[in-house]
Amino acid sequence: MSEIAENSSSVIDLRKNRLRRHLIKELYKTHTTSINKLSRLFHSSIPSATGIVNEMQREGWVIEKGIGTAKAGRPPVLYGLNSSKKVTLLLDINRNEANFFVMDLSNEILHKRQLVLHLENTPAYMARLVGELDDFFSQLPIPHSRFWGIGISMPGLISSPQGLNQSYRELVPDGTSLTGYISGRYKMPVRIINDTHATAFGEYRFGLAKKFRHVLTINIDWGVGLGILLDGEVFGGSRGFAGELGHIQAKADGVLCECGKIGCLDTLTSAVALIRQAQEGIAKGTATLLTKLTANDPASLSAGHIIKAVRMGDGFSIDLVSNLGTELGKGLAIAVHLFNPEVIIVTGVLAQADSFITNPIEQAINRYCLGDFRNDLKIKISELGAKARLLGCQAYLIDYLADEEFRD
Repeated sequence: MSEIAENSSSVIDLRKNRLRRHLIKELYKTHTTSINKLSRLFHSSIPSATGIVNEMQREGWVIEKGIGTAKAGRPPVLYGLNSSKKVTLLLDINRNEANFFVMDLSNEILHKRQLVLHLENTPAYMARLVGELDDFFSQLPIPHSRFWGIGISMPGLISSPQGLNQSYRELVPDGTSLTGYISGRYKMPVRIINDTHATAFGEYRFGLAKKFRHVLTINIDWGVGLGILLDGEVFGGSRGFAGELGHIQAKADGVLCECGKIGCLDTLTSAVALIRQAQEGIAKGTATLLTKLTANDPASLSAGHIIKAVRMGDGFSIDLVSNLGTELGKGLAIAVHLFNPEVIIVTGVLAQADSFITNPIEQAINRYCLGDFRNDLKIKISELGAKARLLGCQAYLIDYLADEEFRD
């Protein structure tokens, strides 16, 4: 009988942990909900849902958030996460910066630090990064016990389950995963996600993709990355590398890409390519407002200068951005035929060009896609911008932490 009782207790504990995990994730996504909604969501009775909520209240995870509205009868009590129960640390890394954010469970940024730190595939880069991170930690008025975990968003071929970035293998000692290295140093769980995948996840949870199931996010930044959302799930492929649209060949006799191949889409449509093309035009004596905006110093030219010139009506800059959008639209037409999305969300530094870049993208897709693929396709500029990446990294981390906290 004792063995039967033990097995029964074990089954109850497994179910309780599953409900606790689901509760954390649901409240993180929806902010507030009622017992009735939770019972329907969990396919459990109202007393069972009430018991789980009460337990989580006693442990400090859940708090009352007010009273909801009711069509009839007593208005329901609303429950939400206790946003101060835990905090997370997010490392948002790109080619030119490393940004640190401390966030609570309601996605509020409590502390942040921005570093100009050019991403290099060397141990020296990692030494500088953790040195700055050590200093950041030392100045935070938050005890270590409140930190739930660390999330890392960065470019590269990232295998999230293994914690590896295959594009930047030299950052940590051979045989050590990037997440293992950071986890060992700061004694907390660490997860890593590709920056474009994080953007897609952020748009799905909190942005324009919330109402859709099949979405492409195109990140036009220092490289070109494609986030793929299939049936409500971010698609990573067999090893997590899916979406490297920037490395399909777009021009057989083009320039050398940093990946070692010739004519990648990155060499035509990234911010780096745009700046290079503008500098080449200036060197040929092309009349443009860019010479004035850069005080006749083409070496200082930035994507921001070009976008500003576009908005000022500079014909040379408008042509550059339009040509870039056309080439990108050709590449996206391939992705549209492969994945048949409902919407394409444009994000990244060049998304700031707004219709100057979305119009040529749309025209190219209309030209190169079959009608049935493009007739209902929508192309939108992200409303979240860079925040989508941060929120996606946070959501990805919290999903993992909830599973670890209440493991079967």
